[in-house]
Amino acid sequence: MRLQVFDTIEETLDLLEKKEAFHHEVKHELHAVLKQLLAGCNDMVVGLNSRVKTKDSLREKIIRNRLYVKYNSAQDILDTLSDLVGFIIECRFIEDEFKVLTHLRKVMNVQGEDGYYFHPDFPNFHLEHGSRQPQIQKNGFSIYRIDGYFLKDGQRVNIELQIKALVHSFWGDIEHKLVYKNTNYYVYDDFMKDLLASIKANLTITDRQLNIIYDQMQEDSKDGKIISESSFERQISKAINDLFAQKMYESLGFTLNLKNTSTILGHYLFIKDIRYGGVSNDRISALFKTFKKLNSTKMDFESEIEVSDNFYSPDIFVHTLGTYLISVINTDYDWFIFFKMLFSIEPGNNFEDFTLFLNVIKNYLVDNYWLNTSFVKLSMEQSSLLHDELAKMLAASLTEIGTIEIIYDKHMLAINKAFVVFVEELEKRVISYSDFMQYQSAYYDEWLHRLRKIFED
Repeated sequence: MRLQVFDTIEETLDLLEKKEAFHHEVKHELHAVLKQLLAGCNDMVVGLNSRVKTKDSLREKIIRNRLYVKYNSAQDILDTLSDLVGFIIECRFIEDEFKVLTHLRKVMNVQGEDGYYFHPDFPNFHLEHGSRQPQIQKNGFSIYRIDGYFLKDGQRVNIELQIKALVHSFWGDIEHKLVYKNTNYYVYDDFMKDLLASIKANLTITDRQLNIIYDQMQEDSKDGKIISESSFERQISKAINDLFAQKMYESLGFTLNLKNTSTILGHYLFIKDIRYGGVSNDRISALFKTFKKLNSTKMDFESEIEVSDNFYSPDIFVHTLGTYLISVINTDYDWFIFFKMLFSIEPGNNFEDFTLFLNVIKNYLVDNYWLNTSFVKLSMEQSSLLHDELAKMLAASLTEIGTIEIIYDKHMLAINKAFVVFVEELEKRVISYSDFMQYQSAYYDEWLHRLRKIFED
């Protein structure tokens, strides 16, 4: 004979399913209300996430919290659930959590008879924001969690509202995966608590560092300055290294030294987004959201990267170097790891990311304005042909070196300086395009010799 507890559970789940569409309507209406209530927090709030209670989640909660014992009917269970609809207000930094709560307390300042507060323009949405915040969870950590409800068509739907900084949201995902969603047998002992506390402490430090960087960005943008590499690039590189080391270990059972690759990617993001993309106040937030998403994504460091063999770019440098990299992307593991990480971080498709990366590298190695103003003593047609030949020569020489070291920062700086000197010397020696082409092979060998010296030092 079936246990009665499962009859109660099934009745409750059936009732939840019947009300699912209604709950989604509440979620959408409340999302619009919260956006208006948070209009004064645009400099702090970076996201508003929501969800409706699912059957799987409710089934687990009924058993875990013994709701089948506490309540007599399915309706009673649903009526007493505090989180039929859940919202997370995602803040940029930890210090913004209290600021957002303070803002909600200020705008939702009318107290009802039940002790909950509401805004006069939105009388259907009530929050118990006067309660002590943050709350202390069972794990000993604090959280801004507020009970509330929404009235629609004469029905009350209970709401749970959380206010979380990006790093807290990131850490919460880690804890949820390690503890609540892990079915392996182990004791949640001091070791696990210390481990989670250590992770949270490191993220809190990162939050403070990024907060300082963000404040500096705000000041610098007012003054027309660009943020320095030391205050942005290193933090991004470290975040990349830590994240992908974990993902590689999960995939392979071991990890390689990713420091150089992570530094390259951190530098790439810096020169792409800041040096060439201009200052954006939401860059740090966007990157944290990307890292948060990647943290919950399984990565495969064994299967080939899918890229088209028919790569083409009208830019001769990009086309030459790009064609080579595609030929080795799945055979040279250093390049494979690099592009696996790059394609995971960047939001576009692989072809777009690949082309953008090559263009940023070219812009770093060769200043287009400088190159295009060389050989001015020749006709425009001849100088243009020479510019293309020189760009092709540079790209071809990089493929001869071949290794990922060609995009190490110290090497790119040295290549840039050496190439400037080489072209300036050619300007004095070359009298025409045909003259250059006659001795092209010798010039290439001379340049390649200089390039190889960079990698020998």
